[in-house]
Amino acid sequence: MKRQIVLNALTTVGQTIANAAVLFFLYRFLIHTIGIDRLGIWSLVLATTSMVTLVNQGFGTSIVKFVAQYAARDRINDVSALMQTALISACAALAIVSVGLYPAARWALHIVLPATQFAEANAILPLAFVSLWLNVLEGLLQAGFAGHELITVCNYLEVAGALSYLPLAFLLVPKHGLLGLAYAQAIQAAAILVITWLLLRKRVSALPIFPYRWRRALFSEMASYGLHFQFITLSQALREPVTKMLIAKFGGLALTGLYEMAARAVFTLREVIVQANQVLVPTISRLKEREPASIPAVYRESYRLVFFLAFPAFALLTALSPLVSRVWVGRYESAFVEFVAMLSAGWLVNVLSNSAYVVDLGTGALRWVSVGCVTTALLNPILGSLAGYFGGGIAVAGACAFSLACGYCIIVVAYHLQNHAPFIQLLPRESVAIVVTSVAGALIFLPFFRRLPAHSLFSAYATAAIAAALATMVLIPMWTHPMRKRVLQLVFSRMSA
Repeated sequence: MKRQIVLNALTTVGQTIANAAVLFFLYRFLIHTIGIDRLGIWSLVLATTSMVTLVNQGFGTSIVKFVAQYAARDRINDVSALMQTALISACAALAIVSVGLYPAARWALHIVLPATQFAEANAILPLAFVSLWLNVLEGLLQAGFAGHELITVCNYLEVAGALSYLPLAFLLVPKHGLLGLAYAQAIQAAAILVITWLLLRKRVSALPIFPYRWRRALFSEMASYGLHFQFITLSQALREPVTKMLIAKFGGLALTGLYEMAARAVFTLREVIVQANQVLVPTISRLKEREPASIPAVYRESYRLVFFLAFPAFALLTALSPLVSRVWVGRYESAFVEFVAMLSAGWLVNVLSNSAYVVDLGTGALRWVSVGCVTTALLNPILGSLAGYFGGGIAVAGACAFSLACGYCIIVVAYHLQNHAPFIQLLPRESVAIVVTSVAGALIFLPFFRRLPAHSLFSAYATAAIAAALATMVLIPMWTHPMRKRVLQLVFSRMSA
């Protein structure tokens, strides 16, 4: 079982890195092909339609929890009935949500965008809804694999989807513009959905070709857990659309495009760390059934590992953001660098709270998770509007990061109070040197990368030397950290196995 957890974590990290690579090439291609203003339009359309994915969050999390629970009790037929109930219920919910959301999305885009750009956004809006429908259903099917702790299958499917999306975009965007990008996303989502369903039927042999069985008792069981989580994800999902619309209003579409790229870069780094930790949700659900006394130890080790990785990772991204801007955007953009720095601070707090968040999901103790997420959802539009009015579009991102940090501080503090865990655990003694060198490295080296001239031989040598000095400063305390040896042992043992 431990080996499976390690394999799940390693393939999750690999999948996230592969998605990041695809995203890098895709966004660079889009900037040169259709321009950063149209990338801003694409970002706004995705933000306004993203509420559809809420259907996936509630049912998907319920599937992971209850499939793990039923599999632990050898209730295989209930696993099949649960999957069918969730799919039928999700399709009904998608229809209701889409009917109400489509006119609301058009109205929001009409307010934010000029008439000519609204016409282009309106043309791709239906395809964006179709793609999200397909992605929601695919996510529910992948949750079935996750409940069996076979997250490796999900990761392979995600990589296959990303790798097929890129050539489709290269083929269709030059001819059809943003509409071609929407076509590429819909085609890719449909293909992966079919493949996922076929693979899941091999794993759960009781599944029919088409789902038809709906059980009220199973739906009620999922609803009591999933609807609570739905409330949490609703508050989470509101953050990005609100932030992007405020940035577009107070800063323009170009700034929105830069924010989209910065947010993607920071969030992808966050996913590399967090998604490996998310594989513990079905494990904790199983432990609650069989060994509940071991859960606090799982939390401590999970938090220590996340802390060990998060501080150096976000510090390095912040310091290197001027280089990322030159390579990805094609030039140095101070707004991109500022966005990365602010979002890194906010998402760092989110990442450090993730171990508590995962334990709460696995055990079903969602009260304070709800409070934290709602706090973020309420603070974001209030502080974002004030920041945008007085400070412009960049200040909106700062308010977003601050709101995010406030909400997730509540989650981790509440976990420690409820479980009588000492707060000294939040700053592991062996990681103090990592914190000091990470923060110092970001503060010292960021100005150097910002001032380096571009496109010169001296700049190339200087950049390499400064980057090597930064890496040395940050990585030395990581190399001497006891967690480094444990991580490498787990990785190499899995590779040799």
